[in-house]
Amino acid sequence: MNKETIEFIDRALLADGDYVSVGLEIIKPDKCFPNMIVEDINTSDLHSLKREIPHNLYVDKRETNVGFLSRDEAHILYNTAHKFRDKKALAIGCWYGWSVCHLALAGVKLDVIDALLARKDIHQSVTNSLQCAGVLDSVNLVSSNIPQKIEELAEQLQRKWSLIFIDGTNEAINPLNYAIICEQLAETEAFILFNNLNSPDVTQGLDYLKQKGWNTMIYQTRQIMGVAWRGNIEPVQHQPDPNVNWSVPEHLQNYHVSELSSDSVNEFMEIITAIRPYTLLGEIRLFSLYSLAKKICIEDIPGNFVECGSYKGGAAALLASVIKRYSLRPRLLYACDTFEGMPEPTEIDIYNGIPANETGFGVGTLKAPIGENIQAICQLLKVQDIVVPVKGLFANTLPQYKSEIGNIAFMHADGDWYESTMDIFNTLYDSVVINGMIQVDDYGHWDGCQKALHDFERLKEENFNLHRIDYTAVWFKKG
Repeated sequence: MNKETIEFIDRALLADGDYVSVGLEIIKPDKCFPNMIVEDINTSDLHSLKREIPHNLYVDKRETNVGFLSRDEAHILYNTAHKFRDKKALAIGCWYGWSVCHLALAGVKLDVIDALLARKDIHQSVTNSLQCAGVLDSVNLVSSNIPQKIEELAEQLQRKWSLIFIDGTNEAINPLNYAIICEQLAETEAFILFNNLNSPDVTQGLDYLKQKGWNTMIYQTRQIMGVAWRGNIEPVQHQPDPNVNWSVPEHLQNYHVSELSSDSVNEFMEIITAIRPYTLLGEIRLFSLYSLAKKICIEDIPGNFVECGSYKGGAAALLASVIKRYSLRPRLLYACDTFEGMPEPTEIDIYNGIPANETGFGVGTLKAPIGENIQAICQLLKVQDIVVPVKGLFANTLPQYKSEIGNIAFMHADGDWYESTMDIFNTLYDSVVINGMIQVDDYGHWDGCQKALHDFERLKEENFNLHRIDYTAVWFKKG
């Protein structure tokens, strides 16, 4: 990924007319699409356009007769693809590469099939955009008449795909044919996403997978997206724009619509507005913490909460707020950190080949005195009676506090380094109750953190069923 051209933005900075659901990480690769413009929805000649939905309509100014995915749809795609980072994905349909770019930016290894790639101008434009985004090397562009080529490509590459996005020809029997072929070529644990379920023809593909026993769900977006999945990976949660009066077409009436409650969304946004100055975590990781903590409280899983690596205390205050509002039993949250800055890393602690101390986040960084930070935000949210700050190195404090902490229902491991992560798991993992949840923040960022988690997994002779949250964070349930 080219971080000079790809922006990670706060939703407050979204352009007027753009909407992205709460809980989704937001990127903006617009600089890599210099010909992308906003088309007037009132004058556009797109025949399938739902004009009553006032979201920005993005098109390529060279050919305005085909629209791009909306900002919200592109981010459903991007955040879904995060769950399959480093795995094989297939995109059927490309146009000028907007959807393909969002898939590739999530870190999948992507094959793309579209007959339009035979056009030199489109192929070059897509190539330029992917190169600008820094993901060209992870994308295989295939010009072909589909769907026949899908089977040929699978045989040629000797592969199946974990994530498949169907956005090809939307008329007649094609979407159903894509679904029939892709169902055979999908991995045991897989997602198949559909675009433009406004069309009954496209819905035939989702109907087929539903009949074959796949789980299915739809997303209320401009074109209506759908997902079919099998295995243990869960689809992204989505809130339709609350300012739109949505309706479900008759041919989709029997499908579950992904819809977060307005109360939960408003509550979450209220909390993160307060904690934003006190955390470095992005919205998607914070939303995962909120959702997992709420689930534990509502299901009344016994135990306290522990956060190892609290920095300024924003995430700890969020977790404590969930405890205050939803816990059916008394609980405390132990917030463990040196609060004096990062400890010394080892040679294992590397990001993208760069030693930790050369990244700007090495020893001594992220100092956050308790009184000015975690105590301040906890007082603001009135959760100071729930949060117990524990100051010192994990190797010293966790054994000392283990007995006091007792059973653990939820643990947020944000230790960054190998030794810190091993200290967390060696000391506290046995205290996590069955069905307790663990979220690990730096799994995909620091090599040392990932190595520590898998070293400990082997040590315990267990198999952690990791669920990806974004490019770096994962969570799993203790079985």
